[in-house]
Amino acid sequence: MKESTQQLLMTYIAATLNKMPDEWGRPRTLSGMDVVAALWPLNDLFRPHLGDVGRLPYEPRYEADADNAVEGFVVHGPAAWAELPAGVWRVMMERHLQALVVASANEAAKNSAFMTIPESLPDTSIPCAAMIYMLHGMKLPFPAKPRSADEFPQPGAPVSRWLH
Repeated sequence: MKESTQQLLMTYIAATLNKMPDEWGRPRTLSGMDVVAALWPLNDLFRPHLGDVGRLPYEPRYEADADNAVEGFVVHGPAAWAELPAGVWRVMMERHLQALVVASANEAAKNSAFMTIPESLPDTSIPCAAMIYMLHGMKLPFPAKPRSADEFPQPGAPVSRWLH
């Protein structure tokens, strides 16, 4: 994890808990499947953009803007992505899909301590923490490729099917 990403995650947790790191208490580990579950709702945000951006080339020049998009989402929620350019959507989409693969692979490898957060972090804050951890500053572990609608689970598909 890049230092700026780690700092962003620490800042997010501190602001959410309204406590300094030394006051966070016991750690809680999240498995790969926990992280997949936290990121899963983003599928619904990406699905409407597949036709517009799924076949666009992945352009690294949009990576900093994608990091800004993650930061905006953490502060303002999904509304922060209302006006994202297609190139940023493409970078975010690729990062999201590859993050799901990485987290799923860790689950399959029985890595029960994939990510650590404070035990006191509310469950409602875990998706943003997972977004920061996985999507902010992400260097793609696999080559980017054109994306199509069949790469996204159908609306309402359960998270547990991702590993099958």
